[in-house]
Amino acid sequence: MIELLAIALGAAIGAPSRFLLDRLVAGYAPTKRFPWSLLVVNTLGSAIAGIATALTTGNLNAFLIVGICGALTTFSGFGWEMHQLWSRSRSTFVIALIVMTASCIAAFELMYLAFRG
Repeated sequence: MIELLAIALGAAIGAPSRFLLDRLVAGYAPTKRFPWSLLVVNTLGSAIAGIATALTTGNLNAFLIVGICGALTTFSGFGWEMHQLWSRSRSTFVIALIVMTASCIAAFELMYLAFRG
């Protein structure tokens, strides 16, 4: 039960954080053709997940990874934005898919390796 509460509390932090960060990045995006907000939010969440995986266990791990990072980096948001991008520009879609995947994996791995001790 404590683990479930930890996840719920983390999600209550992660979801509004995603919204605010998305709006902030969108305001500074150099172009609207590329999903900059999605890239930043998902890469940041992956980096946090890498650090949390290296440093935590148990309820704290569930709070950070499943709760905060799960709500911050949603696949539904990714799916929706990529669907919209596919409709507008197939070439930008392919570039975004490659960059997004590579940056998330790299962020997780780099942070995990840097913090695992």
